[in-house]
Amino acid sequence: MNKFKVLIADSTPSLRQFIKYALEDHFPGIVIEMANTGKNIQQRLEGSRYDLILYEKEMPLLDGDDLLEWLRSHETLKAAPFIMMSANSDEESLKKAIQLGADAYLLKPFKIDVLINKVTAVVNKLNRRKSHRYTAEGGVVLKFNSRLCKGSIIDISPEGLSGRFLSKENIPHILEKVDAGIELKNKSWIEGLEGVIIRIEAVEAPDGAGQIQLAIRFMDTLAPEKKKQLADVLSSL
Repeated sequence: MNKFKVLIADSTPSLRQFIKYALEDHFPGIVIEMANTGKNIQQRLEGSRYDLILYEKEMPLLDGDDLLEWLRSHETLKAAPFIMMSANSDEESLKKAIQLGADAYLLKPFKIDVLINKVTAVVNKLNRRKSHRYTAEGGVVLKFNSRLCKGSIIDISPEGLSGRFLSKENIPHILEKVDAGIELKNKSWIEGLEGVIIRIEAVEAPDGAGQIQLAIRFMDTLAPEKKKQLADVLSSL
């Protein structure tokens, strides 16, 4: 299972390291890659899939606006989450970045809590419900980092699912990639659904036992046969 991968692209070494350490501390298990210029960045993005991009607006050799415009017109990369970083507080600069399709704008210098809040907000946007979610009964098993976590499913859609797990279970971290398998009470089942944890919430069960609710977004790269199998399962609900 590949881990959640982030590209940090900024011309200032100290800022790159600051962002790297902050994200690794807050989101255990993620993979960080870095770039100090825009040289060959387009080829790099096409050659290695990133789950989140943080990019300097004034980046040498390829500025943030030009990269973002290219990214949003790219057939396979246009949906990539993108955070623009800049010391420019001009309102027009912010408006242009948003119009080009930036998911967020980070004004330099920024503190750790601002960085984490922006990244968390962008990740939560991935959970926007664009399709109908089906209430379902059954079990769900998450495989991650050579571990297993079992729980009960709450609902499911073509884009993801949510489920409840005992808090004492060894649950995955936010942004951790998982391999989900489900078996519904109507005997429909599917396994090998690759996804990423995008939300973790503590909930109180009727019997007073602590539980954790996880939201999982399926990867856009799900194999066609898995998408068809998922559609068949949903049609049975």
